[in-house]
Amino acid sequence: MTIHSIRKKCPIIILFNVVCKTLAFCSWYLLFAILPLKLFSDDSLLSVESRIKLILREKSDCVVRVKATKVAIAAGKAKRILKMGSGFFVSKEGHILTTGLLPNADRIWIEHNDTYLLAEALGHDPLCNLSLLKITEPFSSINYVRINDGPSNLEAGSFLVGITFALEFQISPTFGLLQSYESSFGKRLFPTKMIRSSLALGPGEVGAPVFDLNGRFVGITHAALPDLRSSFILPSKACQRIRDDLLLSGKVGYGWFGISTTRKLNDTNSFDVVISGFVKNSPADQSNLKVGDHLVKVGNLAINSNGDLANSSFFAEPDTILEFEVIRKEKKLIIPVRVAGRSFNTQSDSSENFLNSLVSKNNKGNLNSSMKENLQDINSSD
Repeated sequence: MTIHSIRKKCPIIILFNVVCKTLAFCSWYLLFAILPLKLFSDDSLLSVESRIKLILREKSDCVVRVKATKVAIAAGKAKRILKMGSGFFVSKEGHILTTGLLPNADRIWIEHNDTYLLAEALGHDPLCNLSLLKITEPFSSINYVRINDGPSNLEAGSFLVGITFALEFQISPTFGLLQSYESSFGKRLFPTKMIRSSLALGPGEVGAPVFDLNGRFVGITHAALPDLRSSFILPSKACQRIRDDLLLSGKVGYGWFGISTTRKLNDTNSFDVVISGFVKNSPADQSNLKVGDHLVKVGNLAINSNGDLANSSFFAEPDTILEFEVIRKEKKLIIPVRVAGRSFNTQSDSSENFLNSLVSKNNKGNLNSSMKENLQDINSSD
């Protein structure tokens, strides 16, 4: 009788083998299943909950409540108007970026760590309705949000964390998902691509900073869409562009091409962006571009929609030259265009005018009062 046959027949040896295999399986299960779950839970940095708490602890000192007031005359009576929102420090000198600031306010102040500080408006961008403020008496050791190009790899489904001041409540986080990148609302183009998120915003929460789970600045809360339980976020790269211009000159110099475009169905059943006309004496009109040219790229930006063209003009600097890549009669051409500065019509470019146009197109009241108050001017022209 061989040893192998003894092992097969002896119940004790069989039981011993079963126990050994069971213990080995339990050890491997503990090592590769239960232990990793434990590491990802509780207070681990890999936990979503702990990440949100960490961002709140590290970034809350950068965020402020912004209040502005002015006296308005209505029906022959003077009435003081108060508007509040969120904002955040963007420099150690006490500069603050916010949106939806009360126009022509006679007094602006911020609330920060139970302290009230007077502030002044240094500049305002009517296109995106962003304002740059500065506290009149900066204090030492100001913590601020570092604005840069932002994370470039954020896709739909990425987690977002906003830190806001809602109404008169304490500072708090709001949590949601990046839903999409949008170039328009209805038939109106945004001045640049916006992030649509599932962050639920209420009164006072527009103007707050938004971060990814790594604590990187993603953008500023720009508009609330309560009916859709969504919101729009102005991306960090756009915030950086606006902040820099407001800081240097008090206004933002946007580029302008003077091009009208249309979409044309191509052989692959998708659409090309084709030039349909020019504004007289505009930069594009004075260039070698022609009606019927298929726009491929403007600078380094691919043009697949009218929103892409608006986005390229948003980041174009006046008095510079951009190369337009076009296809004309199946030939690829590179045509330089000198960018002009964009002028604003106060009446047509106002947020109130745009919101009224939306309401007139949606007589059924789809644009409720909260959205009407928070949605910013997105009137754009290339």
